[in-house]
Amino acid sequence: MKLRLLRGQPIGAGLVRLAAVLTGDAAESLAGVTEHPGKSVHQARVALKRARSLLRLLEKAGAAWAVPPRFRLRLLAHRMSAARERVVLVARANAWARRLKGKERAVALTLAKRRPRFVPLGVDEIRNDLLREAGEWVVAPAPVVSRGALRNLFRRSLDRVMRRYSEAKGRPTPATVHEWRKAVIVLRDQTAIASEIWPGGAGVAFPMLVRFARELGARGDVALLLRAVRGVGVPSTHERARRVLVGRLEKQLKLATVTLMARWPRIELRLARALAKKSF
Repeated sequence: MKLRLLRGQPIGAGLVRLAAVLTGDAAESLAGVTEHPGKSVHQARVALKRARSLLRLLEKAGAAWAVPPRFRLRLLAHRMSAARERVVLVARANAWARRLKGKERAVALTLAKRRPRFVPLGVDEIRNDLLREAGEWVVAPAPVVSRGALRNLFRRSLDRVMRRYSEAKGRPTPATVHEWRKAVIVLRDQTAIASEIWPGGAGVAFPMLVRFARELGARGDVALLLRAVRGVGVPSTHERARRVLVGRLEKQLKLATVTLMARWPRIELRLARALAKKSF
């Protein structure tokens, strides 16, 4: 769904409504998990990311009640992460195998032919918990949020992205880069609210963040594939091919990381300018 505030509705109440609707959407996505596990889990996790981003916004706006459900949604999303990673891994390994030959292709196919569990354990319980969460927020008190305050909240989220970026640049580990990516996604989902209301101001930030988050996600897929190839068991005759693939993925991951980190300061400057415009 588009993160759109209803015309005439106070911003705070609109944020609460959107967070509840998104959580309900996540639950409904899981209703089809048996027939379409990959698609259902992906849609549910996307909706939960957006809901959590809005809960963070509500928290910063003064709604203390938003903190516990935000962490509960995080735990529920985490219970689906393993299934989602397996779906992505099989898809990426298949695509990769089509471009390889010989023993290297055989190593990629070893990953692609895996048939792990794509449906999260306890999925019915997860769905019921999501429905309960969404129902409880219908009567949650909404903070008063002016347009100027909302712009300042976006700016605070951008400051958080910059802190995570500095940490990742100073110490580019899987954990620090992951935290940077998560902060970018949070800001992306928050500024989606502004994309239609203030297209000349804060709304400019949203399409920029969509593109950049997508590229960070592609880099994350490379990291996922690298971990899998490092740990996959292959016959001794294929060990050299596996090491070659590990080397290639390591170079690809390093290049992607360096490139994205070099681009971010320019994007951050454009975002800061967009969020500073008082076209509200």
